[in-house]
Amino acid sequence: MRGLMIWEIDEKSETIEGLDESGRPDPAYAAALGLLPAPLGRRALAALFDGVALVLVQLPFLIGSVPLLMKLATGSISAYGLVNHPGFVLAVVMASITTVLTLALAIVQWSLHAVKGLTIGKALTGIRTIDVRTLGRVGFLRLLLRWLIVNAAGLLPVVGSLLFLISPAFDQGRRGRGWHDKASAVWLVDVRAGLNPFDEKRMRVARKMVKAEPTRERVVLPSLATPVDPLQQPAYRPGSRVSAGVLGVARPHAANARPVIGLPLTTEPEGGPQAEAGKPVLGGYRSPAKPEPPASDTPPSASVPPPVAPQPTPPTVAAAPPRPEPRTVAVERPQPTAAPAAAAPAAAADAPTPVRYGLRFDSGEGIGVTAPVLLGRNPDAGMHAGATPMPLADSTRSLSKTHLLARPVEGGIEVMDLGSTNGSGLIRDGVEYALTAGTATLAIEGDAIRLGDRTATVVRV
Repeated sequence: MRGLMIWEIDEKSETIEGLDESGRPDPAYAAALGLLPAPLGRRALAALFDGVALVLVQLPFLIGSVPLLMKLATGSISAYGLVNHPGFVLAVVMASITTVLTLALAIVQWSLHAVKGLTIGKALTGIRTIDVRTLGRVGFLRLLLRWLIVNAAGLLPVVGSLLFLISPAFDQGRRGRGWHDKASAVWLVDVRAGLNPFDEKRMRVARKMVKAEPTRERVVLPSLATPVDPLQQPAYRPGSRVSAGVLGVARPHAANARPVIGLPLTTEPEGGPQAEAGKPVLGGYRSPAKPEPPASDTPPSASVPPPVAPQPTPPTVAAAPPRPEPRTVAVERPQPTAAPAAAAPAAAADAPTPVRYGLRFDSGEGIGVTAPVLLGRNPDAGMHAGATPMPLADSTRSLSKTHLLARPVEGGIEVMDLGSTNGSGLIRDGVEYALTAGTATLAIEGDAIRLGDRTATVVRV
């Protein structure tokens, strides 16, 4: 028997963002993107402009053909007289011009409306027509349906047109959609005060921002600028250092592994120098408190030398030959013990290693930021001496030529947007903060930096 071969066909269905559980468009999602409904006043003004454009292309017919037709209608001339009238040829030419202009205007208006969501009137008033579900282009057939519904309302010259004009005011979704808009599933949006849905780059960035929208409130980052008032405290203060030498919490030392700091601990021999009561002695030795002797008016004798601590090996005293001068005894000074030398390796072992940071991009590649780096499609280091250009792959062309400057600082990486077209942002704990062009901002470990449509995470190298 021949084996059966089963073909599995993967039917990919396009996922439409911004729909609720019932598959209906969610007004809150469109509002989060920045889409605003078109005001009714400007919608009426756009319709007026479109009507004026239609009237203008009718002028040749109105001027050159209508007067002759009026004579025929009033009986001033007969049909034979119309054909043989001296102005008959001109009337036919004018009517033909109007017909061609009207057809051209209809094609242009219909095509622009279906592809770009605008007509002449909507372009002048800052309005666009979009699909209410996909928030994109509408298409020719639904615009034709909308046009037929609007013209059907003209069968009732006053009442029908008035009802369609005021119907957007009764939209329960508060999106300004009239009956003809709902029947054709379209929505008119304002691109002057809100987002233009036909701007693909900004629309793509807005959708990404809405996906990453956090539930917590935004936290204002402290300013790195030095206050003008000398008495004012700066808004940003670096964390204090601890005994470990790096930012963070110091870890306790293990038993018998505490590093020796300063001179070694020594035991004062008998007859050695006594410290003042309550004061430490170098080496960590604290002598017991002794009662102070009674005060005396006689100053202490300066001829009594301070006691000398005994040495491990008695010094060799060489007697000089008899001379008139007093004998001089050479005494070796105490040599430092080996404890500080032994403590030096332990202190060097506990010295903190400099922390370096780098950027891991969304493509998986990473770079270490140990010197200033310029990021972009083709960075130009002419205006930033000492910075290394680092070109990045950008299939969507959302990156500027010279987009961002990153340089290493203590505690992280300092980033600065260089006036890019699509801007940059700092994402911390799921919240994105827009970077002001020309202003440096500190990015710490775990933060993400958005460059156009690309992202990079700050990691410890």
